[in-house]
Amino acid sequence: MSDLNSKIEAAKEKVASLKQQIVQIQSEKKDTTLGKAAAGVDPPLANLRSPPAVKTRRTLKGHFGKVTAMHWGGDSRTLVSASQDGNLLVWNAFSSNKLQSISLKSSYVMSVGIEQSQGNLIACGGLDNLCTVYRRGAAGDSSATEMASHDGFLSCCRFVNEQQMITASGDSTCILWDVSTAKPISTFAEHKADAMFLSIFPDKKTFVSCSVDQTAKVWDIRAPKASVMTFMGHTADVNCVEVMPSDGKCFATCSQDSTVRFYDMRSMNELQKFSVPAPPSNNTGDEAIDEQPDTFTSLAFSGSGRLIFCGHADSNVYAFDTLGQRSSPVYTIASAHDRHISCVGVAPSGAALATGSWDSQLKVWA
Repeated sequence: MSDLNSKIEAAKEKVASLKQQIVQIQSEKKDTTLGKAAAGVDPPLANLRSPPAVKTRRTLKGHFGKVTAMHWGGDSRTLVSASQDGNLLVWNAFSSNKLQSISLKSSYVMSVGIEQSQGNLIACGGLDNLCTVYRRGAAGDSSATEMASHDGFLSCCRFVNEQQMITASGDSTCILWDVSTAKPISTFAEHKADAMFLSIFPDKKTFVSCSVDQTAKVWDIRAPKASVMTFMGHTADVNCVEVMPSDGKCFATCSQDSTVRFYDMRSMNELQKFSVPAPPSNNTGDEAIDEQPDTFTSLAFSGSGRLIFCGHADSNVYAFDTLGQRSSPVYTIASAHDRHISCVGVAPSGAALATGSWDSQLKVWA
């Protein structure tokens, strides 16, 4: 038994040594920053508008509980939202009209996703540990398909296409599903704690997940046994991850360590690190815990990838310049909502930004 323990300890020491070697090699490659590299291009990059003419174009009212998740449709007009009032609402973001209301069996919904090519399928899940898929336009639970395999809450769901989708869960795994049979195809199990979010790359063959274990992992759907890459740097739970759609090789994460980090798969390195000064908190006790004032909750890239929009628990939306040299926001949409912002998303066309909040409202900005 002592011999086995000594082998285990030796293996742990070797793993720690290898991790340190990886960190050292990566740090040696950081000979410049993206901002400095971009500053030297000819012709120079266009300056961002200052102050930007970002205004609230639509306010979507209809939920009676905290909005916990939202997702744009592929047509950049349709928007689906989930709330703790136990309803999914499908919106026309241009007219503010509700297109459909879906009543859920469980009001503790945490995630929602709409299929991007046709927009006919909507998935959601939460503390019921299920991923439930609804067909748009069909009424009643008879049109719902429940997919059960996770042992923890469902934190995120995204469609690969009309036949397949991927879910992330509090059981620390991600699962690739066959939508028609409601059966799992592959399980991606490498995170050491709750998997909180996922984002699919444009090639539809790879995706990235983030976790409470402070890492982001890139996976190949065709090889589920092990992740392709692991990105570290955060010092607290990673709440959200989003792929840069204009590039397909970069992604960003936001964390409860009050930072936003921008990664590149080609260099397997962190390109930028952003943050906002932490304001003094006047809250104490349960109120402070409920609002989590120093927490980035969600993020989304602009259509070009130049900006990262980050929702924050302080009710502001912060915009960071991926090609700039400053780590602070280039501008802020102050008091975008009355309470904690739970979700943000940019329309696939890049024309509008949507935000959802615990104040039960969604807003469309442009």
